[in-house]
Amino acid sequence: MGSSKLYFALLCFQLIIGSTLAGRKLPSLENPKAIRLQAYTGCNGTHPQHAPPVKSFLVSDGTWVDCVPIEGQIAAHHPALKDHVIQMVPPKPARASSPKSIHPQLFAREHGGCPEGSIPVLRDDPMRKVRHPRAYKASTGGGYAAASVTDPATPTKPHEYAITGLPNISHAYSGAYSVFSVNAPTLGDESEMSLSQIWVTDGSYDLPGSLSTVETGWQTQPVLHPNDLPDAPHLFVFWTNDEYNKTGCYNLACPGFVQASNTWVIGGAMPKYTTLAQNAAAEFEVSYEVVYVPSDTNWWLYLDGVGIGYWPSSIYANGYLQGTANQVQWGGEVAIIRDSSVTTHSTTAMGSGAFPKAGYPKAAYQRNISYADATGSFFIPNPTGLDKRRRFNNPLCYDIQVQQGNFTNWGSYFFFGGSGGANPGCTY
Repeated sequence: MGSSKLYFALLCFQLIIGSTLAGRKLPSLENPKAIRLQAYTGCNGTHPQHAPPVKSFLVSDGTWVDCVPIEGQIAAHHPALKDHVIQMVPPKPARASSPKSIHPQLFAREHGGCPEGSIPVLRDDPMRKVRHPRAYKASTGGGYAAASVTDPATPTKPHEYAITGLPNISHAYSGAYSVFSVNAPTLGDESEMSLSQIWVTDGSYDLPGSLSTVETGWQTQPVLHPNDLPDAPHLFVFWTNDEYNKTGCYNLACPGFVQASNTWVIGGAMPKYTTLAQNAAAEFEVSYEVVYVPSDTNWWLYLDGVGIGYWPSSIYANGYLQGTANQVQWGGEVAIIRDSSVTTHSTTAMGSGAFPKAGYPKAAYQRNISYADATGSFFIPNPTGLDKRRRFNNPLCYDIQVQQGNFTNWGSYFFFGGSGGANPGCTY
């Protein structure tokens, strides 16, 4: 190593050790004070980064979790969040959820959580290197296709959906809720993706660059989590402010989402026991709530009734998602590889891999789906008022069935999913 490189490395090390974020006393949440985001400038000046961790843990799935000072999280690098005061104590959720006796994530089960005043962050999250697969609109059909990570021309990754949602009405909604089954769909290729999620959206594809989203759910995409168990589902958050073009990202891969929880890992794995065979005995569930809180002008995410963090409305610079949205949706999605030379459909599964007609406990579902109107009051939608959509696929690939009243305390719900090309009737 040359003398200049050695000097730079030593200087880098000194900066990290001497950082006020790395060595300061963590704040107590019992007596929270105004803690402002503080952008950490380390040795890598080419990409926003978190402050150095105060503690690190190895999880049994092979991933490392770093406990980063809450004020030094990557959100501090967003221009709209300079000196942003972190909401340390989340508002009470609009929808009450029963507390779980066991945490849904491996990190919290094995290590409890990070020290107060810090947040858990996946180390070297590969999602930093990958754009959202829905990178551009398909040339036909009004749907989505995305380039591969390495080659923007071929092959494409068409998206197929089994979703339901409420009518598109300007300024009509301010939140969404549902209880998810957590499944582990098998994939035809490790670079493909399968998920279950909630969308809260504003703007429109008809007005280029306006579509803005708040998205959350669980996702299986092994290429992005190479150290995890095969097909393990992961918690994810996502946002965009310009139709998936230049703004937004998954999880904490770029400045935007502000995390408050010290036990939930954004992008972290759920246990692998959430498989179809084991779900025959008992389905594993997590409740998701996204709601706008006028008092702090943030879109909050609650998991099992616990405030995890939020999307500040200020990151939506185009004027959308400023307190209301024009659409909410729930359902499943897959992103699959389709080369022009391939005529058979991918065998990537959606949900549990079972079709909706299999019902409980085999088919994946979201239950107790509800939405918040512009005032923040939650309502249960009637299935007759919900759209049923299957984009880019026929029901022999993936399907959805929306129902109400057939299960005690399930409210409005839907089963969704399918086995893709593993079903002989599934063709392009």
